[in-house]
Amino acid sequence: MAQGPRQQLPIQAYTDPDWFAAEQADLFGHVWNFVCFTSDLTDAGDYRCVMAGRYPLVVLRDRDGTLRAFHNLCRHRGSRLLDGSGNAGKAIRCFYHNWTYDLGGRLVAVPQEKEQFPGLDKTCLGLKPAALAVWRNLVFVHPDPEAEPFETWLSGFGARVGPHPIEDLVEVSDVRYRCDANWKIVIENFIDGYHFFYLHPKSLGDGDFTKQHWWPAGRHWMFHRPLKPGVTHDNEMLPVIDGVDSAYGAGAYVLFPNLALYETATSWSTFHVTPVAPDRSLIDIRLLAEPSAVERLGNQTIPDEDLPDCVVSAKGLLSFHMPTDKQRHPLETDNVMLEDIYACEAVQAGMGSPAYEIGALSDFEDALPFFQRQVMDYVPSA
Repeated sequence: MAQGPRQQLPIQAYTDPDWFAAEQADLFGHVWNFVCFTSDLTDAGDYRCVMAGRYPLVVLRDRDGTLRAFHNLCRHRGSRLLDGSGNAGKAIRCFYHNWTYDLGGRLVAVPQEKEQFPGLDKTCLGLKPAALAVWRNLVFVHPDPEAEPFETWLSGFGARVGPHPIEDLVEVSDVRYRCDANWKIVIENFIDGYHFFYLHPKSLGDGDFTKQHWWPAGRHWMFHRPLKPGVTHDNEMLPVIDGVDSAYGAGAYVLFPNLALYETATSWSTFHVTPVAPDRSLIDIRLLAEPSAVERLGNQTIPDEDLPDCVVSAKGLLSFHMPTDKQRHPLETDNVMLEDIYACEAVQAGMGSPAYEIGALSDFEDALPFFQRQVMDYVPSA
């Protein structure tokens, strides 16, 4: 009998704190990490912080309009300089002792410099640089300023995505979900072609999953599935994106390790999974559409008290794709995200049983061992 796809990672890879720590140090600290859209950083001083494994980094736009990336650490005592996102103004000032850096990362002011630091060479104490890259309208960083070029990391991927003019689209929603499951379970659910038939019979009922196919692009994953015959993507909420066939189906991609992209004829979205703990992740989904979608959707939003419990935050015009009935079981909502989160959390819960084991994988799940081998290249064991 031919050998089918098989699980590569042990259960400990999804449950063990030591394995999680090894991933932070040896995986996320050595790859390109997604940060944000270029449109999030439009003005001088705009910044966005990110953790790349154990490295706190910050991306900002300087006074000349150039995007820069630095280690988010003061060169005096090493305290974190900035939090979250916002605008730093004309300079970055450490809250602790007021050491101040310009937007180019240069140390420009030290309080009591003559008395306390005679002879200090400020030119040697600028912010440590990190590597930065922009692909289309997405911003990525790497802790190592001499990292493998992003173009090399992306090799075989960029030219093969769909025809969507994402630079011309507008954001219509930004939702953060909490999922009580390991980040790899979330990614594996995303690339699992077997569950589409059974977990999402209505929420993804327009797809012809018998004709799905995926292919590798370096460490990355690419996928397409057509629509069922006679079905098109066109609705009163979201117009078909200019230049895309209304019968496009769906394209899905994973930029290793934790950024997924999803596109249909009417939308394009990022699906960014952030590891929080061995059994907890955050999922940020930002959805883009044609500018005319804003007029179609109007200003409808959902009150916070009506959002599902797994939603941490929600911004934008959400009513067209977010269920509001909190009393319904996730599997009764016909909402893809609530169905997927429920499934991921069920897998994580199952791993707590001494009887847990993984049986045979279907051909529709053969992307899972591909992804797992990429992880093992960085974390062979913990």
